[in-house]
Amino acid sequence: MKNSNLILIILSFLFLSWHEQKQAKKPNIVLILADDLGFSDLGCFGSEIATPNIDALAKQGQIFTNFYTAATCSPSRAMLLTGTDNHIAGLGNMAENVPNFPGQVGKPGYEGYLNDKVVSIAQLLKDAGYHTYISGKWHLGLTSDQSPTAKGFERSFALLDAAANHFNPNTQANPFWQDGHFTKYPNGQYSSDVYTDKMISFIKKDSEDKKPFFLYAAYTAPHWPLQAPLEYIEKYHGMYDIGYDSLRSLRFNSLQEKGIVGKNVTLPNLPAVKGNLYNISNRPLLPWKSLSKNEQRIEARKMEIYAAMIDNLDHNIGRLIQYLKEIEEYDNTLFVFLSDNGPDVFELNETPDNLDPYQYMGTVNSFIAYGPQWAHASSAVNSFYKGYSAEGGIHSPMIVKMPFQQQGNRILTAFTTIMDLAPTFLELAGGTYPSFYQGKQITPAKGASLLSLLNKKRNNVHNEDYVMGWELFGRCAVRKGKWKITKIEPPFGKGDFELFDLEKDPTESHDLSDQYPNKYLEMLRHWKAYIKENGVILAN
Repeated sequence: MKNSNLILIILSFLFLSWHEQKQAKKPNIVLILADDLGFSDLGCFGSEIATPNIDALAKQGQIFTNFYTAATCSPSRAMLLTGTDNHIAGLGNMAENVPNFPGQVGKPGYEGYLNDKVVSIAQLLKDAGYHTYISGKWHLGLTSDQSPTAKGFERSFALLDAAANHFNPNTQANPFWQDGHFTKYPNGQYSSDVYTDKMISFIKKDSEDKKPFFLYAAYTAPHWPLQAPLEYIEKYHGMYDIGYDSLRSLRFNSLQEKGIVGKNVTLPNLPAVKGNLYNISNRPLLPWKSLSKNEQRIEARKMEIYAAMIDNLDHNIGRLIQYLKEIEEYDNTLFVFLSDNGPDVFELNETPDNLDPYQYMGTVNSFIAYGPQWAHASSAVNSFYKGYSAEGGIHSPMIVKMPFQQQGNRILTAFTTIMDLAPTFLELAGGTYPSFYQGKQITPAKGASLLSLLNKKRNNVHNEDYVMGWELFGRCAVRKGKWKITKIEPPFGKGDFELFDLEKDPTESHDLSDQYPNKYLEMLRHWKAYIKENGVILAN
């Protein structure tokens, strides 16, 4: 009996010691970024697209319904990795677009890469004892001194440019970077599969040293060109024959049923014309019923491919999660999933004359983009899409699962931003944000850690006085509390700032500038302060 008791005591001691060691290890951080994913494109946000692995993270974690990014890819990525405004970090405009605005060329904040005023979270986490990995899209510089390696990632496989063919990229035009050098892409393999293979290989190689890791999983799906493995496309055959108008209504209703959109909100009418990233056209936004049967068939196929890309993305996230479970690192990992901006509005269907467009779309050499009608459906409740300071461009879905969290499924409505994530990771890792880094003065982070909110110690991260601004392509916005002013060119906007109460009017349908003139003037003062503080050079 005494021996049995002694054995139990020893086993208990060993278990407690093991548990304490597990708890003492700093948590891993897995940051998953989708490219051009719409607000309603996930199952947990009202979509019909199968996303069981992402939905499982939401069920165990928290759904953020009031989370904001920049309006396009590289500005969002700059804010994400530095915790500060994109105009300060060097991406006041996308590098490829700066030449179109001579007043921005060569000016501070418009370098087109992460400048010396900021330090990346990868650098700080590496200094805090983390392995740092990136697999996927970089879009923050094209040269070796602007590469992921130069910005703190010890292992990398990254598309340096904005976009590429998902099966067979032209690496001369769209260069790839691996660790400390340019590299080739394994042609014929699908992007999300390749990126996930790389992620797992990075973790596997270093698993024996038991150091925590920061993984930046920067997928390029569902960014155009719309391409996916055929078996995923066929899963959605016929699903979108209902058309983009009906899909938008269904998504909106589903968001209301899930409690993400209030029951008092009404889906607004769509604009009469199409927009794109840089300007607004005079081409009509045609109702689904006005299309011919063949046009409907082609349009529905575009959305089938887009859905397939998201389905495959979710599958690969599931592969990563399963591997982390196998090596017993899943529980001690913080997971964050988000999109970099709203859905893309680009519209294209290039098909060789001798091929059937329907059969060609989505294949290895095709170039398809689904256009504004489907983008409106992906945005659902949000007005417009990528490239716009309206809600459709900057209002992103986000999911966070804390380490060792099992029960969640909470909807968090606190206002949060993409700049909050770097401070969150740094606090979790026990690091501090420096005033100087490598001998250079660093601009303080504008974001705030989310940990107090995630740990239920606070109900918000930013108080009612917190001001956030946006500017891109001359489209501007400022938010303070429930109030937002937005400036978009006609006919989508008035060409001047309009005032919205987002609590009552999340669709930005009712300009209140005449009704609340004092609030309007206050918000204009915040806009002027934002320009000055962040060195904004307006793209007029």
